[in-house]
Amino acid sequence: MRINKFTNKRCVIAILSIITLGYTQFTFADPTSIGVGVGWSNSPYKSYSASFYPVPHIDYDNGLFFIDDLSAGFYLYNENNQSISLGARYLSNEFKPHDSDNHRLKQLDTRHTTVLAEIEYSIVTDWGGFSTSIEADVLNESNSILFNADYTVPYIQGDLIIAPTIGVSWANSKHNNYYYGVSNKESLRSGLHHFSANSSFTPYLEVVAQYTLTDNIATFGGVHIEKLTGDAADSPMVDNSILTSVYMGLSYKF
Repeated sequence: MRINKFTNKRCVIAILSIITLGYTQFTFADPTSIGVGVGWSNSPYKSYSASFYPVPHIDYDNGLFFIDDLSAGFYLYNENNQSISLGARYLSNEFKPHDSDNHRLKQLDTRHTTVLAEIEYSIVTDWGGFSTSIEADVLNESNSILFNADYTVPYIQGDLIIAPTIGVSWANSKHNNYYYGVSNKESLRSGLHHFSANSSFTPYLEVVAQYTLTDNIATFGGVHIEKLTGDAADSPMVDNSILTSVYMGLSYKF
């Protein structure tokens, strides 16, 4: 299971623009950057190995339209240190029975990735940036509805930028039931007890960093830690409620 990262990178970019350029208006960086990296994450599922995966990086924002790695959209409002955007995002959560070494989990159904429609509000202040979003599954895989809120305060020292974020997400019962529930049919096949999951909150902490090597090349990386709670943590599929993801890579700015 790839860990979902909720950090609002556009909000971070806006904060950095204000700090480094001394602007009082909400501004987005015009330069386009692309890159690639590698990530590692563990899984909440029983006997499910940690995995390495590629991390694509695409960053384009002209103030009207944006591409932010695996999300894209446009701004409904973007003035006075605030923005409201409408877009879509790839949700990488998944479960593949054959990837688990647990013989009971091998009898369960596959849980697929999906695409979320997202509306997001962001504001940048002298004390950092705050964003909140509501997302809904548009592929009818999980019927997820997700809510997220986070707060970011960056630190800049020369060519080094560090941006810690603290946040919390809420997932509806359909999301949790899809990724963590056990149906009656699955229970009969696997021997796991039937489990119907309710909604739950997931607090998280992420620290992202960027170091500029040249005018065009920079390194980036981050650590994301989240804590499953409620029925997501209590699922018979789960034996690890603390999920960690580490990623790093190189980007090129045009």
